[in-house]
Amino acid sequence: MSRVLLSDIFRNILGSVFTFSGLVKAIDPVGTSVFVEKYLATYSLEVLLPAALPIAIALAVVEYTLGGLLLSGRAHRVTALATLLFTLVFTLITLLSATILPIGDCGCFGDAVRLTPMQTLVKNLVLLPMAVLLSLEAKAQRLNLLSLGLGVVLSLSINLYALRYGPIVDFMPYAEGVNLREAVEHDRAAAEQRAVQLIFTDKTTGEELAFSADDATPWADQNLEYLDTRESDVNSSEKLPFADFILTNPLGEDLTLDLLGRERVTLLTIYDIDALERHLSEAQALVGRGVVVLSSDHSERVSKLLGVECLTIDAMTLRSVIRSRVGVVVLSHGVIERKCDIRDI
Repeated sequence: MSRVLLSDIFRNILGSVFTFSGLVKAIDPVGTSVFVEKYLATYSLEVLLPAALPIAIALAVVEYTLGGLLLSGRAHRVTALATLLFTLVFTLITLLSATILPIGDCGCFGDAVRLTPMQTLVKNLVLLPMAVLLSLEAKAQRLNLLSLGLGVVLSLSINLYALRYGPIVDFMPYAEGVNLREAVEHDRAAAEQRAVQLIFTDKTTGEELAFSADDATPWADQNLEYLDTRESDVNSSEKLPFADFILTNPLGEDLTLDLLGRERVTLLTIYDIDALERHLSEAQALVGRGVVVLSSDHSERVSKLLGVECLTIDAMTLRSVIRSRVGVVVLSHGVIERKCDIRDI
């Protein structure tokens, strides 16, 4: 097989991967920004957290555009070098994530295809030699400006649409049609079954021994050395995304299952207090119709603005439920019936 033919095969593989990766990021930029925030926090770059959403959009645009350029024909040298640089940088990042700075799901394909950092590292190590050969074979020909422009415009358009109306396809757990009550009950029950065990090592035999977390016996035994804390359930690796869906009132009481058990309930969700002030009249009109108000922050201020009690929910969980800064979620018998921005009521 000639190097030219091999280069064309690699170009199409890289183009397909980049296009798909950019597309799944573009259809849910807020969801992508959640992964970006995880990376920034892991690498102690909290100062960049306010830029998480622009970074997420930029990643989507660059990947989608590079993918389109690669698929449009023989790779221009600039395109090939940009592809190589992009692949190399993210190979190094995933190497860190798979070793010394574990981060959980990598987010390279958003929530559409969940990969561990190790799986992502393997993927990048497969793509990297392809990008190297492509850059060596690329010619200094005219850049396909039409593909470049179309890629940027189309990706930006998808991002902006998703920002305004929500993800085109919601790959996160709280999609419309999900029976939230059943899911929350299942995950809470599973979480309770995960008994925490303290693992000690017998200094004489080297044997590992497990004790319940409330057992004080091993701490008094000089022959035992504390090793680790583990969950005893064999299914402890199972993800329980709905276990974090907890709605509490100002007294700290958990009202989650009570609300989810109602025949019909409308939730007014507030992630951004400044956005609430911009849409205060619409929010006040909804409050007058008996909606339940949820906020991930500034709950006292929200209650004061709207004149009703505000329930509190974790910020990350709220953004998984709905991407709008001020949104509405309609539940029917615990099932998510509709989600929309407050402007679309």
